[in-house]
Amino acid sequence: MTHKDQDTHVLDFPGATALQNAGRTEPPDAAVLATAHSLLRQAIAADAGHAVPATAAATVVVTPRFGRRRLAACAAAVAAVAAGVAVLPVVGVGSRPAATASAADLLNSMAGRAASGSQRRAPYWKTTVKTWVEGDRTHTDDYYLSRNKLVIKTQNGRTVTKKAPPGGTSWSVGDRQVSWDNLDKLPTRPDALRRALSAGEHGAAAAEQTVRQSGELLTDSPASPRLRAALYRVLAGTPGARVTEGVKDGAGRIGAQISWKWSKSFAHSAHNPNWIVRPSDGQLLERNNVREDDAGHITERDTYLYAGPADSVR
Repeated sequence: MTHKDQDTHVLDFPGATALQNAGRTEPPDAAVLATAHSLLRQAIAADAGHAVPATAAATVVVTPRFGRRRLAACAAAVAAVAAGVAVLPVVGVGSRPAATASAADLLNSMAGRAASGSQRRAPYWKTTVKTWVEGDRTHTDDYYLSRNKLVIKTQNGRTVTKKAPPGGTSWSVGDRQVSWDNLDKLPTRPDALRRALSAGEHGAAAAEQTVRQSGELLTDSPASPRLRAALYRVLAGTPGARVTEGVKDGAGRIGAQISWKWSKSFAHSAHNPNWIVRPSDGQLLERNNVREDDAGHITERDTYLYAGPADSVR
C-alpha cells in the first residue's frame, strides 16, 4: 500500500476503535481543554528539562481483604468513551502513562479536602464494613482496632478478640511494617511517600503495591489528615486509574468510581479493583473487585459504612 491509496480517515492510535464506535460526540468544555493543554505543556516541559508557563487478620497486622494483585500502566489514548464519560490522557514519564486527567484531578481534589479535615485521637479505630463475596451472604461487622488488639463484633452477635503480635498493631508500608505510633512519622511529601510505599518492588508491581497499601491506610488506619492528603496526592500520580461518575456502592450511596487495571503479566488472579469515593469529603466508600474480562461483574466488595475514631468497644 502506498501513501496514495491509504485510507486517511482511519484513526490509527490506541483507543481509536472505541472512539469510532461512539459516533459523534459534542465538543469538550473549553475549561477541560484548557486544563488538558496546560497539563500537556507541563509534561512536555518536564521531559525537556525547562519550564513552560501555564495558563490555566489472626494477628493484628493489617492486611488487605482482597488478594495481592499487580497494576498495569495503561496504554495512552487520545480519547476514550465509556459510560458516557470522556477521559483525556496525561503524558506520563517514559513509557508509563500517568492517571487520566479526570482521575488525577479527582484525587488531588480529595487530597485538598482531606488536608482541611480534622481527626481526634482515640484508643480505637473503628470500621463498620458491609462485606459481600460472590456465592456467600452479605454480612456487616464492626472492627475495633487498637495498638494491641483487634475486636470484631459480628452481625450474628459474636465477639472475637485477636491480640497483636509483639510490637503491636502495624500496617504494611513498602517492604516493612509501620506501627500505630509511627504512622505520624511517615513522610507526607508525595515523592518521599511514594518511595516508602513502593519499596521492594519495581515497575507495574510497585504501582500496584502503592495503590493497595494506600487503600489499607485510608480505610483501616488512624492516619492523620496530612497523611491522608499525601496518600491521595501519591495516587494522583500513579498510572492506571480511570474515573466513572455516578456509581452506587453496596449501600446505595452515589460516588465516583476509580478503576485500577491490573496487568495480566503480574496479576495473581483475573480480577481488577475498583474504589468508590465521595469527592465532597475525601472518603473512600468502597473497595470491590471485578472480573478482568468483565468490568461489570463484581466478585467481592467491602463497603465502608463507618471509618473513624472510637473511645470504646460497643
